Amino acid sequence: MNKTKIASLLCAALLCSGAGASMTAYAEDTAAHKVTVYDFDGSVMATLTVSDGAALDLSSVDTSKLEKHLDVYTQIGFDSWSSYPEKITADTSVYALYKKMTISLDGKPKKTEYYSKEGNIDLSGLKVTISAEKQLPEKDEQGKFKTANEVISIESKCTAVPETLGEAFANGNTASVKVYPIDSEKEILTYDISLFPEIGDADMSGAVNASDASQILVFYSLASTGKTPAYKEGQQKRADVNRDGMVDSNDATIVMVYYAAASTGQDTNWDRMLAGKQKL
Repeated sequence: MNKTKIASLLCAALLCSGAGASMTAYAEDTAAHKVTVYDFDGSVMATLTVSDGAALDLSSVDTSKLEKHLDVYTQIGFDSWSSYPEKITADTSVYALYKKMTISLDGKPKKTEYYSKEGNIDLSGLKVTISAEKQLPEKDEQGKFKTANEVISIESKCTAVPETLGEAFANGNTASVKVYPIDSEKEILTYDISLFPEIGDADMSGAVNASDASQILVFYSLASTGKTPAYKEGQQKRADVNRDGMVDSNDATIVMVYYAAASTGQDTNWDRMLAGKQKL
């Protein structure tokens, strides 16, 4: 083989090698795509490289750092990812979508005055809700992710501390009660309650009987004729049994029913009676 032919073969080999290298480099440039993952605020969480036509695997992206408290009663966390192609064929952006939970107090317990140490703290009237705001994969006209909202009542899951009236009034006739939502270490409400065991004892004798009903009727008769009853300190509060702001025949009737029940050995509890849980 002459030198000219050898040189031609070498040249052809080099040209083929160069073309192959160019094709390889081009294939490498187009064989993978960049996937940028953003958090709730639009900051980059991660950048992934995905082969052309491959499925996107986001399991390596740490979403735990997105869980945080915005304030004492509001928590935000990862819920889902925005939509992305089943197979990645171009550079792609993916967004973390949040679920925000806010606990709110919408109503306080109605009962703050008790007449015995029996039973538990009455949370009737308490209204506590969780408002859940969830981002959806769909966007609105402004290009922002839409949201769905849900309100859940959780007052039935709230607990009072102390729980019983015996605990609350163990050291006196006033107490402070804290109300905790489910799984929360921070109270949603703190309010004061009081004990008034003298209710119904209008004549201040230390017992509730027919004499108290008679005393109430005397006060009522005086007030009905335009006279002002001469109440002793705390006596008017004892006589206004149904707590309507007036001392009248209705209070006397309740006292008589209470006395009749007590005289026949029935269970009498002012809190239950006045709440309508025990027939008057």
